[in-house]
Amino acid sequence: HVPLLPEEHQHQLDWPGFLFSSGALIALLYGLELLSHARGTWISHEWLLPVILTLIGVGFSLLSVRHFRLTPRPLLELSSLSILTYRLSTLTVGTAFRTAINATPFLLPLLFQIGFGMNALAAGGLLLVYFVGNMGIKPFTSPILQRFGFRRVLILNGCLAGLSIMLCALFSAQTPNWIIMLTLLLAGATRSMQFTCLNTLAFADTTPEQRSSSATLFSMFGQVAGVLGVALSTLVLNFSLFGKPQLQAGLSEIRIGFVVMGVVAIIASLMFAKLPKDAGAEVSGHTLS
Repeated sequence: HVPLLPEEHQHQLDWPGFLFSSGALIALLYGLELLSHARGTWISHEWLLPVILTLIGVGFSLLSVRHFRLTPRPLLELSSLSILTYRLSTLTVGTAFRTAINATPFLLPLLFQIGFGMNALAAGGLLLVYFVGNMGIKPFTSPILQRFGFRRVLILNGCLAGLSIMLCALFSAQTPNWIIMLTLLLAGATRSMQFTCLNTLAFADTTPEQRSSSATLFSMFGQVAGVLGVALSTLVLNFSLFGKPQLQAGLSEIRIGFVVMGVVAIIASLMFAKLPKDAGAEVSGHTLS
């Protein structure tokens, strides 16, 4: 067996923290993944294992946080969570926003194929427009941040992103393709802008000593938000089916999913008002007028 660390440093590895955090990630991600595929009524056996695994993941997460705070040499240093810009962009508001936005690529194919009856090729072609918007905004990201700063961009752009998600709920099979494409371009562009802001602001105020642990935490919460977006969408769709005879979500349920995710994105974006006006100014180059 190959040792994880050189022999003289193996005693430094925080094995309890490693086991707690690994158990938390495995249980959370696997539980949320199963939750996103659960079908049937809320009390069916298909929901039992995902819920139990998710609760176990939450329990291990709490144990991990407690251990990291108490141990003198933790596997992950949590001091970066005391920094407002890092905490908002990574742990609290940032995770909520990413969860809502990550649901969009899951809901759009359902809308086009189940709701409108499109084939996979036609649905994929429209979804491609969404990602064109992602790429198209990249050259303008830095000038926009320099002009308006992180705080205003995160609030206004985030609200636009949430609104564009909600607009997808108004689509029908009779909606002209150019209207759908314009909306998807807006949704993709605002999504990309918000993600760039979050990814940059997260490390704007961290110290070099905090970079390693903060990057690990950032990556971990990003993975959780990706799975959580699909799982939360599935929960919304299944909740919308409560009391209805059909077992598969239809157009009306998918529309509810877009509205809920859009509302979550807007609420999360408004919470960035907690940031100071000069948040991340050294990175963005924004000067207060």
